[in-house]
Amino acid sequence: MRALVGFLLVVTLSVPLSGQTSRPPAAGRSSTRAQSAEMAVTQAIEQLGRDKKTFDRDLAVLKHLRAADEALIDPMQPSVAVQKAFDHVDAALQLEPEFRVKQGVIQARSELEGARRSPASADFGRLRAILSREATVPAVKLVIRNAVKLQEETVQWIKVQELISQHLRVLSEITGESLRSSQ
Repeated sequence: MRALVGFLLVVTLSVPLSGQTSRPPAAGRSSTRAQSAEMAVTQAIEQLGRDKKTFDRDLAVLKHLRAADEALIDPMQPSVAVQKAFDHVDAALQLEPEFRVKQGVIQARSELEGARRSPASADFGRLRAILSREATVPAVKLVIRNAVKLQEETVQWIKVQELISQHLRVLSEITGESLRSSQ
């Protein structure tokens, strides 16, 4: 994605520089540059669509893990609490999370499976600690990493937008000068 943004930056930077040369541009050249920039933006949009699916999955996994933790808060009905937590952890595992998160979810699921055998004697504090340490914390870190990545990309796109704005201003000035000269 960064390479695509870099390519778009190079294209937008080179277009104003080439527009300032003394020789007239060849016919069709400017539309080719615009098509290249459009293609780069289209590819970035498609990549963002693929990334969004991953980000949405990571958020769904985190929601299930938090729901499992909430289920373990009230041990008044231990078998119901453990089953509910197990169901949420199992649902998180079925979403096929990122490797590190998946390893933690598997470990938490294994502990909950053991607690399902004798829920009355289950140590809910220990179960919550394992769920938090092994699965929820890595899932939170992953979601934060995704948010930082999106924030950095947003800043890069703002820079690209500024460059495009400068390029459009230069094109407009050149067009205006050309039209005034032709009268």
